[in-house]
Amino acid sequence: MRLIAGWAIVWMLAGAGWGLASEQSSSKSLSSPAPAEQTNHFARAPYVQLATPNSIVVVWRTEGPMDPVVRYGRSVDHLDQVSTAAVTRVSLTTNKTELARLTKVHPELFRLPKLHSAPFDLYQYEVRLTGLSPDTRYYYGVFDGRRRLTEAEGSYHFVTHPVVGTDRPARIWVVGDSGTRREIQYNVHSAMTNFVAQDGRPLDLYLHVGDMAYNRGRDVEFQTRFFDAYEPTLRHTVCWAAMGNHEGFTSKGTNGVGPYYDAYVLPTRGEAGGLASGTEAYYSFDYGRVHFICLDSHDLDRKPTGLMARWLKMDLERTKQDWIIAYWHHPPYTKGSHDSDREKQLVEMRTHIMPILESGGVDLVLTGHSHIYERSMLIDGAYATPTVAEGVVLDDREGDPAKDGPYRKSAGLTPNHGDIQIVAGHGGTTLRRKGTIPFMRKTIVEWGSVIIDVDGETMHGTMINQFAEERDSFAIVKRGEVRHQRLYNPWQPQNWKPPKAPGEDPGPEPPEDFVTVIPKFSDWTYLAGEDPEGKWTELKYDTSDWKLGAAPFGYEYKESRTVLDDMRGNYTRIYLRHEFEIEHADHLAEIGLMINFDDAFIAYLNGHEVARKGVGKGAGRKAEEIKSHDALRYQYFPLKEFEKYLKDGINVLAIEGHNAGLDSHDFLMDPFLVIED
Repeated sequence: MRLIAGWAIVWMLAGAGWGLASEQSSSKSLSSPAPAEQTNHFARAPYVQLATPNSIVVVWRTEGPMDPVVRYGRSVDHLDQVSTAAVTRVSLTTNKTELARLTKVHPELFRLPKLHSAPFDLYQYEVRLTGLSPDTRYYYGVFDGRRRLTEAEGSYHFVTHPVVGTDRPARIWVVGDSGTRREIQYNVHSAMTNFVAQDGRPLDLYLHVGDMAYNRGRDVEFQTRFFDAYEPTLRHTVCWAAMGNHEGFTSKGTNGVGPYYDAYVLPTRGEAGGLASGTEAYYSFDYGRVHFICLDSHDLDRKPTGLMARWLKMDLERTKQDWIIAYWHHPPYTKGSHDSDREKQLVEMRTHIMPILESGGVDLVLTGHSHIYERSMLIDGAYATPTVAEGVVLDDREGDPAKDGPYRKSAGLTPNHGDIQIVAGHGGTTLRRKGTIPFMRKTIVEWGSVIIDVDGETMHGTMINQFAEERDSFAIVKRGEVRHQRLYNPWQPQNWKPPKAPGEDPGPEPPEDFVTVIPKFSDWTYLAGEDPEGKWTELKYDTSDWKLGAAPFGYEYKESRTVLDDMRGNYTRIYLRHEFEIEHADHLAEIGLMINFDDAFIAYLNGHEVARKGVGKGAGRKAEEIKSHDALRYQYFPLKEFEKYLKDGINVLAIEGHNAGLDSHDFLMDPFLVIED
């Protein structure tokens, strides 16, 4: 989001009932505002952003324009300072008459940035409150002129950051992959608030490591799956966000456009500490003695020569803080719902970015994407693929202060002195595990979130589940000089294998948050009653003499849309083709075929076999050992080695369907194709 102060273009909207732009806060006193009905009618409730020791930003939305004012002060009953806000983004009506009127009366509106994919007639307001005292609690209210819209109660408050370098405790909430709008998401949030309330230490910061707005990061999904869910926390605690792949469907780090960038006000000029990045896609900031670094692992260049990596090196060189916490979406180490030894973004964050961070003395790395909780031992130098534990573990204990004691590091920032990796992708979506990273001390398949406490020379981490139960605890103490010896025979967790269910093996499960690229009931080109000649599975194959029909294909199944009423007794094979387009093939974590079938099939991607079920050997007219199979439900088949064959642009999926015999009493091929980004 382009901030309204100074460096962003904001058009002043003159006249009654419209926001007046203000580049900085006013000190004008307002001791007794006129009494007004306190009505909360926001399209997006007020939330705070971009806190510094001397400033903060308040953001909200309304349906239609208003006279936007924020009043604030050090007492909930005495908001003695006032600042006017500005409309920064709009989503105008489609009514032609109203648009014509607005063009004449308020042409400035048409020069404002548009809210991406937002409902019509929404107005987004921002105000930057400046001249604040460090580490101080303020209360605030949002007004439409003199009419108060927020409730007059203490939850509408914020605390400015301490002066950089101040030895002040910091409490950080970390959650990822949560934006589902399911009950679990709310449970995880409630567990955090209960945990914090019980020990009487409130949050100072909130880090979201991405995927806060399933499925495609549209504006309405941000509203219902992030802002509505976390509103009680967002009104007083800044969320410092990292973009996930689901936000990346509609928001682009390359140009800073989309609902993600509409939602957040993030530092670009080093205004919250750290080195100016010039972009909201990646940034850094300071809180007390902690330096935070947020990266875009989704759609920017991850190579050491890229702009992000070059900025990261300079940022690390300049920081003088005692602790470094880095966070982004795609984990360098995981065997949860994703595999960091197979997926390009994960591999590149490990091989390109981790060496830079570890040479800069990073202490903690927080990620999501993989729907699981994983926490490592103290490690350094784990850049190989596949990931190994030998020679990269510096301390193989649990690091639990109540058990075997905390991990130890030298005071200050020491290059390659070990870091803890946490995958916190367990905030609300379906959990999944594929295996075990050999240096993970804890792997827990439960919903939850993470609380990080930094106090002087100690960093303490706690994973709490959806019931506010502590499921993992570790600490790092940085004191004096510590020398580590690399362990070449470290403790390692047992290999994990998925439990077998009784009866028929159901096979792999589809990704929870998949996107369909060939929908159900799509029209496919097909050939029935004869076998194709030549390389029919390849993209350039000529199918001009094939027919077009809607899936499912079959007979004696009532769901059949293309009925093959001549198949029984005449032929046993059918050939299907469907083209589809992929924008960024190297961003895909998985691509799979969902298919309900009777009896068997072979699938091909751009001419290469990628899945087979029920065909013993051979293909086409030479296929043998066809097994009978009833079409009872959709089954999921990940396309093997898809990364070798899938390309940007147009691709083709080809399927040959087989019946077990000419006299078979039924047949069905009902495919669709899904991806996980």
